[in-house]
Amino acid sequence: MAKTTRTFLLTAAGIALGVCGLCALPPVGGFLLGRAVASVLVFPGLGQGLAAGTAVTLVVYAVLLTCGAYVAFRWSGFGASRIGLLVCWGLAGGPAGVLAVLLWARGHGVPFDGYARYAASWGMATALLAALLTMAATRLLPAPAGDGPPVPEDEQDPAPADKPTIRQGTPAKETPTAPRKGAPAKETPATGRKATPAKEPSATGRKATSVTGRKGVAARGSSATGRKRAPRVREQSSGSVRRLVFHPRSWVLPCLVAGWAVVWSVLVRDRQPLMAWLPLSLSYFTQVAVVLASIAAGYVEGTLRRRLPVEGRPGRAFVLAWISASVAPVVYAAVVAIDLGMRERLLVAPLNPAWIGEYAADLGAVLVAEPVQVALPPLVLALAAVGVQAVPPLRRAAAGEPDPVRTDRRWALLVAGAALALTYFCLAVTSRFPLLTRRTFDAETPAMVRALALLSPPDPVLGVTAVVWSWATTAVFAVATAGLVYVAVRGQLVRLFPASSYVVLVGALALATALAWTVGGMIGRAVTGEEPVGISPAVQATEFAAFVVPVFAALLFIVHSQVGVSRFAKIVDLENEQTWEQATERYRAWRDRTRDHVSSWRERGVIAGMAAAGALVPLVLAGALMPLVSLMGAGSAHGLGAGGGLGFPVPSLVGPVADALTCAAYLVLLAGLVFVSLMRVNLRERRWSVWAAVWGASVVAGMAAGLATPAGLLLGLVAGPFAVAGVVAGPLLVGRRRVLVVAGAVLLLVTAAPLVWRAPAGVPLTITTATWRTQAPGLTVEISYPVVAGGSDAARVGAALVAPVRAYVEELLRRHREDPSRDPAPATSPGTSGTTGPVTSGTTDPRTGPALARATGQAAGPTAGATTGTTPGPATGSAAGLVTGGYTVVRNDAGVVSVRYALSGEVGRAVTYGRAEGRVLEVRDLFVPAAFTSTGRRQLAGALRPLMPKGHVPRTVSLDSDRLLVNLAPGAVEFAFGRDYFCAPCAPVTVRVPDARLTGLRRG
Repeated sequence: MAKTTRTFLLTAAGIALGVCGLCALPPVGGFLLGRAVASVLVFPGLGQGLAAGTAVTLVVYAVLLTCGAYVAFRWSGFGASRIGLLVCWGLAGGPAGVLAVLLWARGHGVPFDGYARYAASWGMATALLAALLTMAATRLLPAPAGDGPPVPEDEQDPAPADKPTIRQGTPAKETPTAPRKGAPAKETPATGRKATPAKEPSATGRKATSVTGRKGVAARGSSATGRKRAPRVREQSSGSVRRLVFHPRSWVLPCLVAGWAVVWSVLVRDRQPLMAWLPLSLSYFTQVAVVLASIAAGYVEGTLRRRLPVEGRPGRAFVLAWISASVAPVVYAAVVAIDLGMRERLLVAPLNPAWIGEYAADLGAVLVAEPVQVALPPLVLALAAVGVQAVPPLRRAAAGEPDPVRTDRRWALLVAGAALALTYFCLAVTSRFPLLTRRTFDAETPAMVRALALLSPPDPVLGVTAVVWSWATTAVFAVATAGLVYVAVRGQLVRLFPASSYVVLVGALALATALAWTVGGMIGRAVTGEEPVGISPAVQATEFAAFVVPVFAALLFIVHSQVGVSRFAKIVDLENEQTWEQATERYRAWRDRTRDHVSSWRERGVIAGMAAAGALVPLVLAGALMPLVSLMGAGSAHGLGAGGGLGFPVPSLVGPVADALTCAAYLVLLAGLVFVSLMRVNLRERRWSVWAAVWGASVVAGMAAGLATPAGLLLGLVAGPFAVAGVVAGPLLVGRRRVLVVAGAVLLLVTAAPLVWRAPAGVPLTITTATWRTQAPGLTVEISYPVVAGGSDAARVGAALVAPVRAYVEELLRRHREDPSRDPAPATSPGTSGTTGPVTSGTTDPRTGPALARATGQAAGPTAGATTGTTPGPATGSAAGLVTGGYTVVRNDAGVVSVRYALSGEVGRAVTYGRAEGRVLEVRDLFVPAAFTSTGRRQLAGALRPLMPKGHVPRTVSLDSDRLLVNLAPGAVEFAFGRDYFCAPCAPVTVRVPDARLTGLRRG
């Protein structure tokens, strides 16, 4: 072995010296510099300095390379692996090249920084080429030895006498047996050495020690008296023995990788360029890159350790840690390079391979930006990791068998950590798109893109309020996601790819989204005292829950399943070589063992029914206590509920038909989702997991029943605790019929209360005026809007009436964020300039909005309808950057509430709410389908022609035109035509047409 090793090492050193010396010659080096790949073999100081100094540098490099590579290969345990030898030579080449070039630069008095860019790559490339040429020339490998003698069998824990000891991964038929006494030693094929014959068993009955592996040195076996070589122990006063054994810790290297990146970037940086390591900045991509590099280093180290155990072998642990730390810069560069020029090319032409070349060039540029990070820092970090791991643990828990039934804490923490990583990665990706950070997307933007805005870092241009609200929502989502995913996974039973776990994860993420919207909104309101203008966290949360949550849940399900597969392999002991029959038998035994912990369909059905019964309570109470369940909408600064306020009334079973159908669908979906979610949940031992699954199922059911609207999301969030209470109280109420009868009677009375106390017919709602004032750089918004009170459906009517204003303001502010120099109101609103026909005012004066008076330049006050009278004109900005608006109550009675808005730069908005229907009435709800045909358009024009002012001669009237507003008036229909509707110089006009003239066109 010594001769073979010596021959290989001398040959390797000579070839390395010859290669680097040849490439250091100016003619050869100049020729290679013109080649793209071969240029890395050229000595960085080509043609500079003294020739003798360069020669000494190359000799030092060859010696450092050969010694370091052989030590790494000797400790690694790679055996006769040629790939392992190349890895060890490549590892040693980087530090050897950097140190050699550093010595050359100091000797010649030149700065090292100009040569550091090429030192590591030159050292690695030369080392790999020298190793390949050496293996080709000698056809030998250095005979490796371990980093210490193997632990003798008589120092190990004795195995049971009736069970043979088989090394993991060794078949039973290949079990090593001791040679008989006096038997001739056999040749070992790998090295040609003779094995030393084993000695007789000692008096203690243990086997003799094995061969040390060194030529001519026999192992010290047990003597006749049972005396053996003393192990490395430390005597304690109590007489117990404690071994100083090296126990690796998997968390040390990732912590060092991430920790040194922070320390070097923040504190050291320019003062120690030789220890440059994963530069950090305020960019999200560099932060994500450091995190992923740390995870990759830990994963590679764990994978290598599973194949090459390092217990008691610090040398091997050092080499494996060195390899793993060297992977971190590559992963870092691969992530950071995504944010460079490749991204634009990929988005423009994904099928064009040009982006691949751009990405490879960017990756190399990032990798050599701090060139020594692939050479010296991995070596130092590996040494530090082994030093920390060598500290003997105070207490080492005995490794027990994996639980075949329950998921452990580490499993749940891993999936929860993956959820946090997804959240941070979403922040990093969305931070590169101004469309999301500035919230300039509109209705035409794809819904999947808009949904990502919930986890998009806000641009400071949005203002302090929006920034605080956005970060509060993101922080609550991150905390809630980690906690809920941990609880959800902790309560799962061990299974292979359980489909029900995906439903549980979707519920956990949907619940986290709802909590982020509500709790984050409350925090934002408490800190800033106001809501963000032009941004609706409610809509963002709803779209995120509808489009992004299923994708996030799928990724977490993959992580959860991967951990489950590895845990299942340990449970049934699939790591050893087994036959398919043995694996099948163990799988059946495991299923029989865990069958008692799986809930039956009857048990899950009872829980689902109790959850639906508990959720029924708020749905019934919502009809009688509507002002209370509207929550924060009435207390909003603007009354719009556009920010984080919960200004969306909860549907009720005793409300309109649409709400009753929504509630019924919610209850059915809730029961079904709870039944499916609990298929693989540990019902008897993980109550928190059951409660979280029920609440998450409630949010998902509300989203589905509400057709992905904020009201549906709020429905699931509010009714969820009642469903959980039903699950908790169900077992306590079994057999207590009196309590159940009383509870049913109370619900019945509450259900009948709205029917008994319903407002009498003919009494309209009370409408008052409020003003929404918002200021931004270069923009001032003052809009009057109605505030409704006086009825059980007041909250619902109010939310419907202000919805057009909210949409207008959000679009106005979006355009202003996109281009602050743009005129906020470039065009005047058609408004209303003249009215003919009978006009009557409602119970509340229709033209008392102060903003409307300022916008039109007319005095506020009652305006009586007259055949030739005038109504307020178009709403325009009275000053630069001033946007105003007002409203007109066209009708307000027990059946219909109809309002028309006059807004700066808009045609205006019309909204008609049917109180009997419980929803907003569209134009097609007011007219029959024939009115939208060519014949119907001519018939409607004929009905309007006698009432039109002079100069307006309608030939056809399109009811679905965006320049026509339609409102219901008492016994009539009011049409507001925009400017230039009938002719080029025609002014806006409003006409009220009695229902009698619209016979055959109007519904009802």
